[in-house]
Amino acid sequence: MRSLLRGLGWFTVFIITSFMLVWTLVIVPSFFWAFEPISLKTPRTVFIHQGLGAFEIAKLLVSEGIESDPYRPTALVFFLRWNTRLKSGEYAFNFPMNHIDVWRKIARGEVVRHIVTVVEGATISDIAESLERTGIVRKSEVTKKAKDRDFIRSLGFDENISTVEGYLFPATYDFTRQDTVETILKRMVREFRKRFKPEWLQQAKQLNLSLHQVVTLASMVEKEAIKEEERPIIAAVFMNRLRMGMPLQSDPTAVYDLENFKGPILRSHLERRSPYNTYMIKGLPPGPICNPGLASIKAVLFPANVKYLYFVSDRRGSHRFSNTYEEHLQAIREISAGLDQTEKEQR
Repeated sequence: MRSLLRGLGWFTVFIITSFMLVWTLVIVPSFFWAFEPISLKTPRTVFIHQGLGAFEIAKLLVSEGIESDPYRPTALVFFLRWNTRLKSGEYAFNFPMNHIDVWRKIARGEVVRHIVTVVEGATISDIAESLERTGIVRKSEVTKKAKDRDFIRSLGFDENISTVEGYLFPATYDFTRQDTVETILKRMVREFRKRFKPEWLQQAKQLNLSLHQVVTLASMVEKEAIKEEERPIIAAVFMNRLRMGMPLQSDPTAVYDLENFKGPILRSHLERRSPYNTYMIKGLPPGPICNPGLASIKAVLFPANVKYLYFVSDRRGSHRFSNTYEEHLQAIREISAGLDQTEKEQR
C-alpha cells in the first residue's frame, strides 16, 4: 500500500511538473502572442467556406498573410473553446488588429454586410444591377429568378403573375455573400407584405381593384409623379380614365419592356406594339412597370376627389391637369410657349 501511494505521489508530481512546463513554454507565450499586433497595413477580405475547421481556417489565413503559421491560432481557438463557434462567410480584416481580434470576429460571425438601397421606382433590372455591383449575385441570375413561375408560386402569388416586379419593396437592405438570389428576393417580397396594411385589401375591394391592379397602378403613379402632393391626383386621373374606358396613355408604360432603355421617350415609342404600352391597349398593362413606394400605393388606394382626365408635365417639376381634351391641348401650348420664351431669354 505504501509503495502504491509513493508511486501515485511521484505520478502526481510528474503531472503537475509537466503541466507547469507546458504552461511556461506554450500557454504563456501563446497568451502574449495572441495580443501582438499583426504586421499588416492593408485590409484583407477572406471568404471562409462552410464546413472548415479551425486548422483549415488558420491555413487559409496563413495563405492570406494574416497568420504566420496555423498551429498557434488553432491552439488559441481550442484553448478559448471557440472551435465550435467559428462561422463561415466573408470577413474584412482592417488593421491594426491582433490575433485574438481576428478569431473573435470569426467566432462572432461578424461577416461583411453589403448595403443595397432599392429606390422608389426602381425596376427589377435596376435592382439586379445594384446587387451585381456588390459582387453577391449576377444580374442575369436575378432577372431570371424574378420571372421563374415556380419561384413566384412558392412566394404565394397567383399563378397568372409572371414576375415579381412591383413587389420588391423600396428600402435599404443589408446582404451577405452567403445570401442567394432566392433569399434576397424573398426578403424584399416579405418587406412588401409587411408594409402593405391588411386593411388596404378591403379598401382595394371597395375600389373594385385586386392587389395586383393596385400595385400596377401604383407603379405607373411612381413613374409619372414628380411632386409628392400630385400622386393622389395622378392616381385619380388613371382611375377616372379606367371608369370611362379611356386608354391610360402613360408614357413610361410604352418603354418598360425595352431592355436598357435610358430615354427620352419618343413618338415612335408611343406607337410601338407592346402589351405594356397603354397608348396601344385599353386598361392596365399585364403588371407593374417598377417597384412603387408606399406613397404611390396609398395614392391609388386613396385618390384625390377630382374629375381630371389629362395631365402633362410642365418640365419644371410639376404637372398641369385638365378636365377636357381642349383644356389639355391649351396647357400643352402654354407650356411650350413658356419653354420657348425661357430659351430666348437664356440666349
